[in-house]
Order: sequence, then structure tokens, then C-alpha cells
Amino acid sequence: MEFSVIAAMLASTVAGGVVASVCGFGFGVVVMAIWPYFLPYAQSVAVSALCGVSTAVMIAIPHWKHINFKTLLPCALSGLIASALSVHFSAGAADKLMIHALGWVLIAVSIYNVFLGGKIRIKATPRNGVIAGLIGGTGAGLFSVGGPPVAIYMLASAHDNQEYRATLNAHFCFTSGVATIARAANGIITPTTLKLWLMVLAALALGLFLGNKIFNRLDAKKLRMAVYGYLLISGLTMILK
Repeated sequence: MEFSVIAAMLASTVAGGVVASVCGFGFGVVVMAIWPYFLPYAQSVAVSALCGVSTAVMIAIPHWKHINFKTLLPCALSGLIASALSVHFSAGAADKLMIHALGWVLIAVSIYNVFLGGKIRIKATPRNGVIAGLIGGTGAGLFSVGGPPVAIYMLASAHDNQEYRATLNAHFCFTSGVATIARAANGIITPTTLKLWLMVLAALALGLFLGNKIFNRLDAKKLRMAVYGYLLISGLTMILK
């Protein structure tokens, strides 16, 4: 692998780690906008998913006391089922159509909240958790980008910043973990995939460390602006793919 490719992977991994630590999600959106240019799509998704599991574990375990299991369980259970099933449909023209549609939804939600000052009111009910989990799990399985729908649900239902980030990443431990097992069962995760994951792991840890410094300085309003602002960027990135 060329030095420029390695440098691009490491730099994007650090950036993805910072975003994931600050917003609670977003690693997959950052790297999947870059990695498919020099890696096969399926391999990019597989490495991103492994990093996603690593990110979720690194965030959720140290902050497990802040996890709201009542909010988490309906979302995680539906999400892990959807992520496992959607791995089987992770390539083809339909994927591009779906990710473009998701991009437009994210842009609409972001404009409403960032520029018009609206607030999405989502109650932490089992039904809403199941819906968010299904959408997020499908995105995780298809594109390794399952954070935005679940983040919107968690952001609206969490009592504070720590609960939001810890519960969201506990969810990712389930969905990304199951999606990774499904990819391994389908032969998508290869020795090369594991080598690439190990290569970027230190860069991921650095990004999470830097992002955590920023996160600890955010109040609830700034966190919401950061999340919805990043959703806007994510939507534009998805549409331009």
C-alpha cells in the first residue's frame, strides 16, 4: 500500500474519531466519504464497522453508569436484527438510492433545527426506539453509517450530554458488533481487513482522546448544534457520493 494511501487512512481515522467522540457518532460517515476511493467498497465498510465497534466500546465502557437501558433496549434489539439482515444487501444500485434518500432527510432535519430553531420532540417510548433502531441498523449494515437516525432519537430523549453519548454508543456495541459478525460469516472480513483495522487503531484512539477534550467543554445547546450541524454535512456528503 502506498504511503499516501496510508496517510489518508490515518488522517481520516483521526478526524472520524474526533467527530465520533464529540457528536457520539459519525466515524462511518467521515471515513466512508474517503476510503472507497482507494479501497473496495465492501472492504471499506468492513474496516469502518470494525472501527465502529472499537469506538463504541472505548466510549461506552468507561461511561457505562450513564447508559439509560430503558431507552437503549428497544432500539438495540431492533437495530441488531436489521443490521444483520441488511449486510446481505450491502451492494448495488439500490444502496446508492437509499443513501441519497437518507442524505436528503438529514439535510432537512438539520436545516430545521440549526437554522429555523425548531426542536424535534421524540418521546423515549419502546415504539420510537424500535423505529429508530430499524432505520439505524439498516444503515449500519448497508453502509456502516447507522448513527444519524439513532442519534436524533437519543438526543431528544436523553437527560444530559453524558447519557446521550453513553447510551448511543452502547447501542452501537450491539448493532455494529452483530453486523461485523454477519460480515465475517459472509466472508467479507478477511486477513487484509483485520490488518487494515489494526493499522488505524492507534489513530482512532488518538481521535477519540482529542474529541473527548472538546466534548467535556460542551453544554447541551452546543452539543445539539454540533450534532445537527454535522448531520447537515453528512447529508451533503451522502448526496454527492
